[in-house]
Amino acid sequence: MTTRIERILNSIKINAGDDVYERVVKTSGVSDVKTILDILEEVSGAETVSRVMRPCGYQCISAATILRAKAIHNKSTDLPEFLRLLNDQRIGGGKLHIRDGNIIGIYEKCYCGIAKETGGLAPLYCHCSAGWYEHVFTSVFEKPVEVKKICTILGGADRCEFEIIASKT
Repeated sequence: MTTRIERILNSIKINAGDDVYERVVKTSGVSDVKTILDILEEVSGAETVSRVMRPCGYQCISAATILRAKAIHNKSTDLPEFLRLLNDQRIGGGKLHIRDGNIIGIYEKCYCGIAKETGGLAPLYCHCSAGWYEHVFTSVFEKPVEVKKICTILGGADRCEFEIIASKT
């Protein structure tokens, strides 16, 4: 089993390239997640951090949870019922709802172990949670979704909020 640091470093290599990976490893000394992400942002910018963290969110959700979400979707008659049933099972934070035709996911507390253990992580880290939502809903709907990070606890908000936009295709 790989550590979170190893997963992030692997994602940097895949999603930012070998040059960026080498610069981050050399500069950070691979000491901790905060240092790695701070250097990644400094070297490559916020968009790259997002591209690196989203796939990490795919790895934070178990296959069993994806299968449970698919089973719930299959027995649901419509989207509101599906979200209600996910909320009942506490999948996705328990506060999923529809706003302006899109799914809104809210966490009233930070569930991420590494964010709780590591002080001072930038809100960019929360793109991992965006990837988590992306993986759930892409898997369930069997088509791409776009996930926008609206606000996060790491960013100073009282909750984390994500907007999930289903592809029209």
